[in-house]
Amino acid sequence: MALKREGRVILLQALTPLHPGAGRGADHVDLPVQRDEFGFPAVWATSLKGALKSTHLLSCDALSGELDKVACRRKVLLIFGPETDEAHEYASAVSFLDARLVAIPARSLRGVWTYVTSPHLLRYLLRYLEAAGYSAAGELGKLLEEVKQAVAGGDAVVSNDRVLVGNNAVLNELTFQAKMHDAAVRLASLFPGEVGKLVGEQGLVVVGDDVVGELVRRSLLVQTRVRLDYRRKTVASGGLWEEEYVPQFTIFATVLFCTGIKAAKERVEMFAKNDVKKIKLQVAPDEEAKMKEELQKGYIEMISTLERPDAVCEDVFKAGDGSQIRSLVFGGKETVGKGLASVVIWKA
Repeated sequence: MALKREGRVILLQALTPLHPGAGRGADHVDLPVQRDEFGFPAVWATSLKGALKSTHLLSCDALSGELDKVACRRKVLLIFGPETDEAHEYASAVSFLDARLVAIPARSLRGVWTYVTSPHLLRYLLRYLEAAGYSAAGELGKLLEEVKQAVAGGDAVVSNDRVLVGNNAVLNELTFQAKMHDAAVRLASLFPGEVGKLVGEQGLVVVGDDVVGELVRRSLLVQTRVRLDYRRKTVASGGLWEEEYVPQFTIFATVLFCTGIKAAKERVEMFAKNDVKKIKLQVAPDEEAKMKEELQKGYIEMISTLERPDAVCEDVFKAGDGSQIRSLVFGGKETVGKGLASVVIWKA
């Protein structure tokens, strides 16, 4: 019997510069961002899933009732996977693909900035739409072939003439021969929600794969940081380093796959027993038994609902209080205004 699975394409749009860190770098930047196998910025699936799971757990902690908190936390673990002591009991009901770069802001001589992409980057999005079974993949595939031919000679095509200077577009201090193209206009209109609105306003420029790597490199931000010796007011030893950031408004795409949760209903008694121990209240034994019974009942109902992949996908972006999760924090530097991205679910 084939495993039932639901797929959702998710767009991530940077609301502030992002630093999904990759550890120490070998090049001139000490702390580079994560990259895919072709050298383009990415957010690895582990970072993505971890950020979402943490957001859920924090929303559970914000609930008022102790019983509500442990039940909420249990739901998160059933969806995202258990903690170490229960790792043998069941597996995660969700899996993510790495978030791939689709379009990145580039400085423009006219219009301040515009989105830049290429056939290679658009192919990331196409493969993800196909993997999730979206009908939009057919339209994107046709448009991709059109723009690929249009930029084959080194020219660029644009969806909005606001960036044109005569017959040129000057992006990140590089000049391209450019013109309006119907396929670029239709590409820009494919993006959903607030992402689509911003792409429509700022315009989308499609360039060739030979030059997109350099344009992306010039769009990345490198910030020099220092750690001071406060008594001497000088840089502390080893306290000078560089950090790399993906710029604000950058668009990534990922896919969320959901299966029904894999925890057996026969284990709810054990789940309830473990969870009651986590309630930070001193209660009498009979009261504890009531709490355990109430949790068991709730868990049976919870598992029954979340055996459906579509129900799991619906709950992945709902916080503990039922509200929609519209943004996530990725990577480091959160306390200095970095790492915030909006979440846009692409409707099939």
